[in-house]
Amino acid sequence: MKRTRLLAYYLLVAALLHGCGEEQVLEKLGLAVAVGYDQIGDGRLLGTTVFYQIDPEARQLVTVIAGTANTSKGLKITHNRESSKKIVGGQIRVAVYQDELARKGILPLVENLSRDASIGSNVYLTVAKGRASDILTHRYPETSNIGIYLYQAIRQNVNGENMISSKLHEFMKDYYAVGKDPVMPYIERVKNELHIDKIALFRDERLAGEISTREGFFLKILRERYNKGELEINLTVDNQRFFTVIEHISSKKQIKLLDLDKPRFSVKVKMTAQIQEMAEQIDLSKPEELHKVQKAIQLAVKKETEGLLEKLRKHQVDPVGFGEIYNIARQKSGKKKLNRDECREAIKRTQFDVDVQVKILRTGVIG
Repeated sequence: MKRTRLLAYYLLVAALLHGCGEEQVLEKLGLAVAVGYDQIGDGRLLGTTVFYQIDPEARQLVTVIAGTANTSKGLKITHNRESSKKIVGGQIRVAVYQDELARKGILPLVENLSRDASIGSNVYLTVAKGRASDILTHRYPETSNIGIYLYQAIRQNVNGENMISSKLHEFMKDYYAVGKDPVMPYIERVKNELHIDKIALFRDERLAGEISTREGFFLKILRERYNKGELEINLTVDNQRFFTVIEHISSKKQIKLLDLDKPRFSVKVKMTAQIQEMAEQIDLSKPEELHKVQKAIQLAVKKETEGLLEKLRKHQVDPVGFGEIYNIARQKSGKKKLNRDECREAIKRTQFDVDVQVKILRTGVIG
């Protein structure tokens, strides 16, 4: 049984390393799958790496190592000095940044990952509530590899359209786009469980605020198309308040600049969905009842979208990219392109006209 397990493991590692230009001896390598960065009291960095060690005699196939340095490259040197294996980063899947560090700026750390030719651009970036090392070094009873677990948890939510993707290349693209800010999942360890129930909002390279994953649903609608997913909504129909769940959500958004001098945007959202569950028994086969429910959902989505936009304005962040649209319109009208600060200042004065249209595909008696 042990020999079968080891054979399968070797095949997995060989598949991961396939295509590398430099021949590597597996037994001498530590394959990093997750890295964490914290700032400690003297301004130095505390780095944590989760890696596979390729050793048939090892009791643990997954090892966690930590060390301090002044730079991310220095952390790599420190980790290799303390490890019996050469740690390579080609299989890194997740990077975790302490929230305190993220508030001061993480661009040098992120850029270092993007410049490393051995590291793919599909690495997910995340912010940790508290120290990243506390998340990566903790022993979880249900998983032996927290790096792979985190990667799979984020990927599953991104693929299910429950979370905005935060890959390395996506962060860099949003950062360098004048008039748009990056976002990341905000993770927290509560005892032996990891919670991903917040979205970290960045102002350029610095953590500036947070929203709930529910608010992240409406942010995703404004950033990109929705093709699937579900949402629980509190509705009011005929003075009766109740909850309903809509699923198989498909959405399109249209954002237009209406006024260049006094920035004002039209934000139109069209959604189609099915009703999965409703706390009240309503006969949706009757057009008048269906219309009431659709209108109630429209009002609820409109209200939450307006609330989100106001929150983004409060934090002075623009993950939707209104500033980018504004800048393009300025250039088309012959005016000069704004820099980051000018663009952000203009968006602070922006007004939004939100319009939501919802079409329910499923009819019948729900209750």
